[in-house]
Amino acid sequence: MAYRPSFYLEIGRKARDLLYRDYTEQPPMHYHYGCCDWSYDLALRLGEHVPGISAVLRFILPDPLSSKVELRYLRDFLGITAGVEGMTTNPVMSFSGVIGSSVVSLGTDLAFDTILRSFTKCNAGLSFSSPIVSASLTLEDKGDTAKASCFGLINPLTSTAIAAELKHNFSQNETSLTLGAQHEVVPLTVIKARADSTGKVGALFQHQLVSKIFLTLAGDVDIMELKSSPTIGLSLALRP
Repeated sequence: MAYRPSFYLEIGRKARDLLYRDYTEQPPMHYHYGCCDWSYDLALRLGEHVPGISAVLRFILPDPLSSKVELRYLRDFLGITAGVEGMTTNPVMSFSGVIGSSVVSLGTDLAFDTILRSFTKCNAGLSFSSPIVSASLTLEDKGDTAKASCFGLINPLTSTAIAAELKHNFSQNETSLTLGAQHEVVPLTVIKARADSTGKVGALFQHQLVSKIFLTLAGDVDIMELKSSPTIGLSLALRP
């Protein structure tokens, strides 16, 4: 519906997914054997048995700190989430709220550590979205990092799109730019590539084996570090 803004996670999501989703990345805690690292990521969404209310459960093994249980409420001009991050005896309480519409929205994302009794996350974001172009501006790390991102859909028939993210860290006075693109070379097969101003380059090949099951091969390399070895990852995902 045009009056519903969705949730804070959706602010800048199109550009973020193109630039970072499915690339080689592991949670802080993961299994390791030989030269391989691996983990299991399970997410479950419970439908709206009560109008506007849904729930999301996510478990990452073996990293309990990355697990999350979240309750979501969505209605006209408003989207709210509240949850618990970290399946431990010291959980982090999270809350986010968004006001606006499906075109323009403004929101905040907070996290509170129950042991330290302090906010560990305090973010804010502004988003503009249309069927072919979307843009966002966010403040993260308690205002220490500013990000501006944009996403453009070039050809819907081949999922051809481009994205860019400009990030500035105020305390370190560092600015970086990341550019990326994706294209469906043949039906059910997508390739993606990205590069940033620090010299890191990545590429991804993803094929839909059968309905809702995706096989992804991705790699990253730092061309500024000639002695560094590229990182290669393989993933299998079921996405209902």
